[in-house]
Amino acid sequence: MATAPAPSNRPTAPRLPTGGGRDPFAHSKAVRVARVALPAVACVVLLTIFIWPLFGGSSDKSKPGPAQGDLELTQARYLGTDKSDQPFEIRAERAAQQGGGRSMVDLTIPQADITLKRGAWLSMAAAKGAYDQDKQVLSLQGPVSFYHGSGYELRTQEAILDVKKGIAWGNKPVEGQGPMGTVEAGGFRVLQDGDVLVFTGHARLRAFGAGSGQTAQTSDKPGATAP
Repeated sequence: MATAPAPSNRPTAPRLPTGGGRDPFAHSKAVRVARVALPAVACVVLLTIFIWPLFGGSSDKSKPGPAQGDLELTQARYLGTDKSDQPFEIRAERAAQQGGGRSMVDLTIPQADITLKRGAWLSMAAAKGAYDQDKQVLSLQGPVSFYHGSGYELRTQEAILDVKKGIAWGNKPVEGQGPMGTVEAGGFRVLQDGDVLVFTGHARLRAFGAGSGQTAQTSDKPGATAP
């Protein structure tokens, strides 16, 4: 009688799937590679996005955008004091400063408040303006609203406020009202730290309750520069 062969101690080789010589661990290897490769690719893309503009990314200079060295701020605020250590504040919804070390700042919807001697104060607001940080001069373009502590509320198209000297002026027609009545003039001056308010040009004051207008006190012919 034939004896059955003894079992072999040699490990049995794994059987390959019937579909061919495909690696059964290929999917796991692909997952491990993806875990490493995808974050690396993402890092490269992010670095490209942030670094490329530093090298000028595009040669098309016609597209709008801030130039190198420009600075833009929203809800900007400037604080300081005048020559008499009286505080002033300038606010704007947007401030844009050009590069190259320039001191001029373009302002959108600026507002300025300055406290003058003996309790006098000025408050001005406009659609746009420019502030010279070195000279501390604020230029406003209309419409400009102007409030003086003596009770005058005026409107004009242009005004300049020198916060360092504590004076303000404008050479455009101005109209408004004050404690005595309504006023129309060719311009205005705020002098002597706000103590003196002068209307220039052909000024006309219509007193409250009066039937006819009266000519207000005027200064000399207005100039193009500060009073």
